[in-house]
Amino acid sequence: MKKLIFLFIIFVVSSLNGSILQLHNNTSISIEDTISYFEDKQGLLTYQQADSKLFIPYIQEQSVNFGFTDSVYWFKIDLCNYSSTLDTHWWMKIDYPLLERIDMYLIEPNGKLIKHSRMGTSQPFNSREIRSHNFIAELPLKNIANATLLIRVKTQSSMQLPISIFSSENLIEEIEQSNFFVGLYYGIFFIVLLYNIVLFIYTFDHNYLRYILFIVSFILWQISFDGIGIKYIWGDTRWLIEHGSSAFIALSAFSALYFSRHFLNTSFYSPKIDKIIIAIMFISFGLVIFSSVLPYGKMIPFNTSLALTIPIILLISGLAVMRHKYRAARFYVAGWSSLLIATLIFAFNKFDLIPSFYGVNHVQQIGSAIEMIFLSLALADRVYLLQREYIEKLNLLNDTLSEKVNIALNEARKKDRLFVQQSRLAAMGEMIEQIAHQWRQPLNTLALINQDMYVKYKLGKCDGECFDQSHNRIDEHLQYLSKTIDDFRNFYKTDKSKSLEDVGNLAADALRLSDVFLKYAKIRTHLDVSTTRKVNIAKNEMIQVLMNLIKNAHDAIIEQGMKDGNIVINVEDIGSDVKVTVDDNAGGIAPSLMDNIFNIYFTTKDPDHGTGIGLHMSKYIIEESFGGKISVENFANGARFIIVLPAEKSNEMKNISEGV
Repeated sequence: MKKLIFLFIIFVVSSLNGSILQLHNNTSISIEDTISYFEDKQGLLTYQQADSKLFIPYIQEQSVNFGFTDSVYWFKIDLCNYSSTLDTHWWMKIDYPLLERIDMYLIEPNGKLIKHSRMGTSQPFNSREIRSHNFIAELPLKNIANATLLIRVKTQSSMQLPISIFSSENLIEEIEQSNFFVGLYYGIFFIVLLYNIVLFIYTFDHNYLRYILFIVSFILWQISFDGIGIKYIWGDTRWLIEHGSSAFIALSAFSALYFSRHFLNTSFYSPKIDKIIIAIMFISFGLVIFSSVLPYGKMIPFNTSLALTIPIILLISGLAVMRHKYRAARFYVAGWSSLLIATLIFAFNKFDLIPSFYGVNHVQQIGSAIEMIFLSLALADRVYLLQREYIEKLNLLNDTLSEKVNIALNEARKKDRLFVQQSRLAAMGEMIEQIAHQWRQPLNTLALINQDMYVKYKLGKCDGECFDQSHNRIDEHLQYLSKTIDDFRNFYKTDKSKSLEDVGNLAADALRLSDVFLKYAKIRTHLDVSTTRKVNIAKNEMIQVLMNLIKNAHDAIIEQGMKDGNIVINVEDIGSDVKVTVDDNAGGIAPSLMDNIFNIYFTTKDPDHGTGIGLHMSKYIIEESFGGKISVENFANGARFIIVLPAEKSNEMKNISEGV
């Protein structure tokens, strides 16, 4: 009974003076009429000392706001809990994520400390009672009818305390509403960002890239201001907590100026304003650097002033350009007007020039969302105008396109005729050079046979048998020369005569035709044939290829001065193919030359002895005419040329493949 009388007296007194905050079951409480404050300029008081000071009632009807200050502020709220006997949980919520140091003290009337809670950006995020971007702390008032809530705040940001007290049910509802607003706000930004990224990929217009930079920097500013960055992205990273919000304001200003200057083309439409924009861009960039190293409290007044100035400058720029009937500027002006109004309200509130009201901390977000949508529309309208200009230009070009095409076709036909004539002359020259290359080898052999026969005749050693042998060998090389002419006459034809040939026999013929100059150089040769499978090739062309490889091996051995030169030809089966290798012991080919060895006109020989045609022609014959592969590699003591040719299927394999 005494307890009820006491509560009744408290209720009457509190109703008369309105200085005690009354907590009823499941209600959200407005604290504007009950909060009082004390300015601790030195910041050295304990909570016991502060509680004994004379607190001044905050008589304004809006949220607490003292602007930028270096002082510590103490805030006091007297609580009367009418639901102390009920299972009701009470929570304090401070809706300003930039506060650095918050100490909450809950004290009974007798001075006993019920709870002390430290909050603010200076504390680790994981230490928060509820993982929210705002500051939330429980008020343990179970079975406690009266208490005093004492809050100490120290910050480099604006000294604001948008504080509310909720029961658990109302707090959950408030958090859900706040999360819905945050999701909606950043969802709009994400859609606008994605929309502009897609348009940039589609158009490759650099204005979209500049606008994307502005959107990203503005989002970084907002998530640092809202506390979303601490909650979801950078956590307890001290640099971003202490410098991020200030630096991102300056970066947003720089990117907005950078985008607007190019979008509005102020250098053309308004050169004077363009110079002002460039100057402020330099200032903004400097503030980005200074904000990255200097304390938040020193830089935020400059950056807030910059945030207030930029919309005014850009709005004036848009109006100046709009006078020139630049249609896209209409959306631009509408967007920056909405952001300007919101920024003015936000900045004036930070400097305590206008009182706080519900939603003032989100007014710039609302304005910025509207501004981003209008700027996206401005960019889209600009693309539409550019497309219309391009279409008009295309229509103009189509009027004379037919005539230009006819002129171009006639010129192309003339060039084609000239090119055909040049190609024929080049082919004839190349063919003559290849014939000369192929003839040089047997002519040298004929000269050696003639010299050998002449010496033996002078020495009296050239009998009838010697003469017949020399005659036969000369006749054999003359026939080869005649065949070479026939082969080159059909060299570029697609219907070259092919037949099934034993590659081992052709290798023996190539060695025999090369016998004279090999013996003259005292180079030993060895032929190892382990297969009789035939391949479908042109006989004489294959001999030419093998003789080219033999002659290259001969020249390499001579160049290296080898006294025990050796050339080995190996013919064998490899799966369904026939493999031919030509080895020498001349030390191999330099690795840097491997990739060019088959290129036409590429040679390492003296110009008088090498043309760079032989290996290129050999590659063409093997790969284009025979459908095989030719390659080169180094082995133990020399180079190895490898030819792989598709072998003719045996009768048994033919029957299997034909399903017999």
